[in-house]
Amino acid sequence: MLRLDGDMIYLQEFTEQDLSDSSYHAWLRDLEVVRGIYRLEYLMPIQYSEIEKYARSLMHSETDCFFAIYAKETNDFIGTLRIGHIDWRVGRADIGILIGNKDYWGKGICADAVTVARKYAFQELSLRRLTGGAMSTNTAMCKCFARVGFKEEGRLRQHLLVSGEFADHVLFGLLKDELTPADPGEV
Repeated sequence: MLRLDGDMIYLQEFTEQDLSDSSYHAWLRDLEVVRGIYRLEYLMPIQYSEIEKYARSLMHSETDCFFAIYAKETNDFIGTLRIGHIDWRVGRADIGILIGNKDYWGKGICADAVTVARKYAFQELSLRRLTGGAMSTNTAMCKCFARVGFKEEGRLRQHLLVSGEFADHVLFGLLKDELTPADPGEV
């Protein structure tokens, strides 16, 4: 099984065991967690079997890499990360991340996980471009992308409705050529 190590976390292929973990189910029903990734449909009356079907499709996809995020120190399952919508022809993909365990919020876990994923995407998958997005109100995610080298490439103004207020959707991108050997996680 593929395992990718960071400083504080490791990414491991998402498995049936992760899918059946009760904490994973709880994260997807927690407003504070799903608001950060703008997946409010998880709070709607949807059969959990639909979420399981979606997760399984990612697990077996040829255009997505779906990982569970584990804390190195405790081996706690704390979130998920996807390198998704891979376009092999042009060498691009997007990154989506969910830190579901709130005990790990604000500790640099996101930056560590995205750095590990970035290294894997560029070095092992031979991708040349990564993208990501975040609500402008999700300042932690916006700072994370900037911290690991992503550049703001655009902003869809008042594109998202969050808690009755409109928010911008900030688009980020990173080209492999923009990294240097001095960048964390690069050789």
